[in-house]
Amino acid sequence: MASDVTAQSFSSRKVCLARSREHLANRAYKSARQTLDRGLTQWPDLLFDHEYLTVLGAIAYRQGCYREARSVLNRAVRDEDCHVEARFLLGRAMLEGGRTERAIILLERILHDEEELVPYRVHAGGTLSVAYAALGLNKSSQDALEVAAKFGLISAQLLADEGFRLMRVGAYPEAEVQLAKGLQVDSTCEDAFFRLCNTLYIQEKSEPAMEVLAYGIEQSPEYVPFYKLMAELYSSRGQYKEAGAFLKRAIELVPEADDVDESRFMMALALQRAGRIEGAMMAYRDLLQQRPRTRLRKETRVRIKSLEERHSKGKSARLVDFPRKLQKRAYCAPNTLANVLTYAGAPATQDEVAARIFRGTSTRWPEMFDYLREFGGVAYRGFFGTIELLKRCIDSKVAVITTEYYGMSGHALAVIGYDDVGQLLIAQDPRFLEPVEIPYSIFERSWMHDDGLCIAVTGADNRKRLPGQSGDEESLVRQFIDLLRKREEGNDEATMRAAVDLTQIAPEKQAPVRILAEMALERRAVKELKQLCEEALRKWPGCFWATRHLGDARWMDGDPEGAMAQYHKARSIDRRDQNLLYAMGELLISQGQRRRGRGCLLSALREDPRFHRARLRLAEDLFENGDRDDARFHARLLIEYDPDHGAARELMAKITGNTVVRTLAEDAKKVAAEVAKVQDASAARQEEAAKPSVADEDDLEIDLEDL
Repeated sequence: MASDVTAQSFSSRKVCLARSREHLANRAYKSARQTLDRGLTQWPDLLFDHEYLTVLGAIAYRQGCYREARSVLNRAVRDEDCHVEARFLLGRAMLEGGRTERAIILLERILHDEEELVPYRVHAGGTLSVAYAALGLNKSSQDALEVAAKFGLISAQLLADEGFRLMRVGAYPEAEVQLAKGLQVDSTCEDAFFRLCNTLYIQEKSEPAMEVLAYGIEQSPEYVPFYKLMAELYSSRGQYKEAGAFLKRAIELVPEADDVDESRFMMALALQRAGRIEGAMMAYRDLLQQRPRTRLRKETRVRIKSLEERHSKGKSARLVDFPRKLQKRAYCAPNTLANVLTYAGAPATQDEVAARIFRGTSTRWPEMFDYLREFGGVAYRGFFGTIELLKRCIDSKVAVITTEYYGMSGHALAVIGYDDVGQLLIAQDPRFLEPVEIPYSIFERSWMHDDGLCIAVTGADNRKRLPGQSGDEESLVRQFIDLLRKREEGNDEATMRAAVDLTQIAPEKQAPVRILAEMALERRAVKELKQLCEEALRKWPGCFWATRHLGDARWMDGDPEGAMAQYHKARSIDRRDQNLLYAMGELLISQGQRRRGRGCLLSALREDPRFHRARLRLAEDLFENGDRDDARFHARLLIEYDPDHGAARELMAKITGNTVVRTLAEDAKKVAAEVAKVQDASAARQEEAAKPSVADEDDLEIDLEDL
């Protein structure tokens, strides 16, 4: 009986752990966990055994329970006799759970510790490469793989990690080759399967992606990410019933997974898209009942309300064949404008557009209008939008460029459809392949930062399809663009006059008041800032920028507690703004609450790893308080992002010396140039390639029968 893997009792702890590892190796994660549970019944003190905790952490990690994995593995690594496996798994669990910087620090120690076992050093290097690539740090990602490769131990996992790095720089054909090689080395490598399917999907090879993924599910029938990706693939084909079935299976497999909220929400969404409204409402309500504190609760409640108030005769429409190109770097506006121009019959690439309108790290409205005016061959019109106006544009087959805001951070997208039944706006967000659906009420709130400014674009012979506009409305748009231009040029007096004029002409517009408040903040005119914010909140209750800037005013007025209270109010309106987290971090550090302040700065970096101010402030505070290693880590990352960042170079020189700084900056520039070449070549291939035929899609890089 002791040799039976299904035994209800075990002859020893060692046998119990061995049986659980056997299930784990066979990718039977539920059975592996049940085996440990039975062992715990026999030996309750296993809870304090580092070997037990390591196996449990490995199971939790593979099941997507990353919080649980971090918890048990943290307990395991406290034991000085703990195996390096626990530290390695802890690094991977941190990475998957969004604790990327902490994962990197832990994995770096394993990779460079000469006393550690070589296989774990190799895999730590591969995982490090993934972590750095996820942050967009291509030099460090490449360096980690090179160190790992020096050991001469090639594994499917290492090839899968190299494939991920290639995916992140846009070298999809090269990634496909590496991932296929990984599966030839080990046909059970889950990461290789998942990343190969993603690579095929991004290249719009949906049939091969589904074929490979189906084979992956056969090999690892309990690996939840496979089911979620298959659901996404079915959704992309409009097969929502099948998508819902795969999501349901994912939930059944691991109902405690960290991302089960997202799975439940997506299942409800699939039901809604399939027209099963009652089933969708039940699924949304079940999500709130099962996970009352989910971060999706606001959007879920909005979805339920919109379905309860739905119009049985509501219309829906969507633009057909709108381009789906992922943005490069921070090119959300260049990508969106290029896609809209292409749809209008005037093909353009995001690189061509970015060369004209991308300034520093972003794009602004005046540059977009200037580009369209000079482009030729299209007709366009700027207007302050409403949901009804957007719907009219879609009905006229006209795509619309606009922005939504996460707090104070803007993001460009193209509106390409609507659904009155679900009260949804459909947009092509350049961060995703598939169109996104945004409830009307949520979109209208995030849209008001610029008062719903839009640009409708169509072919030059289809000017009549553009939304109608009176002379006064057209003049108002021109005045607003002129105000933004003056603001960009730094002409403060002219900006203030233009903003005041607009508040009198159009008192319903928020943006002119917001610009006056921003300028008052820059001048530290506390009384004026308070007055503007309070007036704005009386007129527009729940206005994010006014709530946030009122906190700034109270901080400048010597009331840190009042400022923090306002910041928390702003967070309750929108939790996605990294600039607010930065302000909270600065305030807490200034009050001596360094641990909490650093936590806010790290949260801001999780929202945006390229948030240079937050990373620099974190590095400076760490250095000032004697933590030179962590300060060096963040300064190094910042220099890799921006090799010419003066403050980061100065701080790094204090820690390591000027020679190291120069070498790091030069190497970062060199790798950045190499990556840019790869991305340009990949973009050129995509532009030249014709739409793949069915025969092309079936031409796989690997033969599944040989795995």
